[in-house]
Amino acid sequence: MSTFTAIALWFCFTTLLGLGNTVGYHRLLTHRAFQTGPVVRGMWTVLGAMHSGSPVFWVGLHRFHHARSDTEEDPHSPVEGFWQGHTGWMVGTSHPLPCILFALSGFGQQALILVHDLKRLVGRNPPTWRKVCPDLMKERLMRWLDIPLVMPVVFVAQVATAAVLGGVAGVAWLWLAHLFLTNASWAVNSICHWPTFGTQPYDTGEGSRDVPWVAWFTNGEGYHNSHHRFPRSAKHALHGGVDLSWNVIQLMVATGLAKEPWLPRSFRSK
Repeated sequence: MSTFTAIALWFCFTTLLGLGNTVGYHRLLTHRAFQTGPVVRGMWTVLGAMHSGSPVFWVGLHRFHHARSDTEEDPHSPVEGFWQGHTGWMVGTSHPLPCILFALSGFGQQALILVHDLKRLVGRNPPTWRKVCPDLMKERLMRWLDIPLVMPVVFVAQVATAAVLGGVAGVAWLWLAHLFLTNASWAVNSICHWPTFGTQPYDTGEGSRDVPWVAWFTNGEGYHNSHHRFPRSAKHALHGGVDLSWNVIQLMVATGLAKEPWLPRSFRSK
């Protein structure tokens, strides 16, 4: 395989998995910003699961973030420092060094998912997140993906496939994809809640920011203040800018794969 082909495949792979997170987990499952059939819904869910773990856990965590944004109860806003909002909330520290090392680990999130599931198996981590996801718990796929050790098996299958197809280079290729995807996702928690960056077009009572350059590598998620003002909106770049997730939703609507994308009333003609 040529270097150009490897780079092109890496770009396509990371974009698809990233969209699984932004179109699937975030806009479809968490905020119900549009409607789609079970096959397309399942496709987006599986793509999101390959990177972000259990959809029920992810959605529950994000709904709790919106309910407690930038308070002491918020699971991942940088109330105790920038790095605490980026990775410290997962590793239990706000000290920059371990936070940076975890950010550079690539597969660190997958390791935490394994630890999280092992604790569930011995009764130390009850699935309280299910209480805020009664809608998802009605679906067999969502319940199945929330079973302990299912997500680690999915990750092991990714590593095995990468090793078979590309050997050590293939695993390194996969590692780089996860390194990019995890830090892109966490950047919304840290950069887009940090007062140094971006703007606040809306007074939402918390620290979310619109940071246009973050939208370039997060499929439009950088317009975070606009999202906090209108959480259900299928479009985040309400005032203009790059929003690949919205473009994909528009394409799905145009081809009949999705319907009823929700937009704030004042933006529906734009």
